[in-house]
Amino acid sequence: MFFSSLGQTFVVALYIPDFMENFSLSSSAFSSLYALATLLSATTLIFVGKKIDHLPLKHFVLFVVTGIFLACLLTAIAWHVVVLFFGVYALRLFGQGLLMHTSMTTLARYFTLARGKALSIASMGFPLGEAIFPVAVASSIGWLGWRETLVVSAAIVLVVLFPFSLRTLGKLKTIKVVEGRREPMGDGAQTEADEGRIWKQREVVRTAWFYTFAPTVFLVGFIQTALFFFQTFIAAEKGWSIEWMAGSIVAYATSSIFMSLVGGQLVDKYSARRIFPYMLIPLAMGLVVLSLGDQLYIAPLFWLLVGFTGGLNSPVGTSLYAETFGTRSMGAVRSMFTFVMVVSTALGPVVYSFFLERDSSFDQIHYGLVGVVIVNMLYILSRSVKKQGSEH
Repeated sequence: MFFSSLGQTFVVALYIPDFMENFSLSSSAFSSLYALATLLSATTLIFVGKKIDHLPLKHFVLFVVTGIFLACLLTAIAWHVVVLFFGVYALRLFGQGLLMHTSMTTLARYFTLARGKALSIASMGFPLGEAIFPVAVASSIGWLGWRETLVVSAAIVLVVLFPFSLRTLGKLKTIKVVEGRREPMGDGAQTEADEGRIWKQREVVRTAWFYTFAPTVFLVGFIQTALFFFQTFIAAEKGWSIEWMAGSIVAYATSSIFMSLVGGQLVDKYSARRIFPYMLIPLAMGLVVLSLGDQLYIAPLFWLLVGFTGGLNSPVGTSLYAETFGTRSMGAVRSMFTFVMVVSTALGPVVYSFFLERDSSFDQIHYGLVGVVIVNMLYILSRSVKKQGSEH
């Protein structure tokens, strides 16, 4: 989860000025390149992500770690815009997509009673990455240069993530974690849902639950990516310095870590399905706070509220899929929702740009999104009531 930062928007965005200068790209040209690379990575993820259900975990993890290593190197040596495109595509696929997918899928499969806690602890890697990587990468670009920074990133993957993965996976072997006891299992790593059905991806898409969960998954990725992407523009509109806006993101990392831990315990106590309808409320509150004024304290308060949703997202979402579809086909199921998330991260900046170019303000966009969030919450609650009614 920590190293997935290498393919996330908040890190890749730091390279954009150098990409544009070295490859003579306009802002709109790179935005199109980035969106296309992200959409292509999302499509690839559908087919690659489900392989975690069929391959030994060790082999799949080493494939993903090798992928992010080569993605950093490919982007670093890019000599043409086409090579840059495939470099960005690989960063998005292996970083944003497969590293997160592998982490969450594995923990959801191995843990049952403490699934929420396990997912929440692992999810802490993401806000830690948000707190550490932007400062480290920005400093390294200023000191060494953008190509050298990517090479350093690849070297860190090689000397830290690669041996660490080998060491921890070597201990797992074919033992399944069951809280309070251990029992042997096959390499497929199925858990408590062994008695459940095996889902094909086309079957998942045909269920009503997919269309109940997918809008929330989309909105989280869509809104948060756009907020990070346009943070400097939002600061300019509010009259804040870039330094103040960037520094305020620490509040996001803090609340995200806190809520990740709390969220995991809530999931284990109440179930993810009960928490899920209300997951976007802090994010909506943050958008409202951001739109209310331009006082300096609004920036950290806004990021604090957004972080609450960010912290809940991974433990609640992944546990929800396990509760609903079981864990036998966790890779196939989760890859479909990860596809939705990755597509949303590609569309967020594009849709924001569409409205901004037509003289809409950020406040107007955010009030509109608050309305969408409320409608989505009411939709989920109505679906839950119908489901309970049918069960009775």
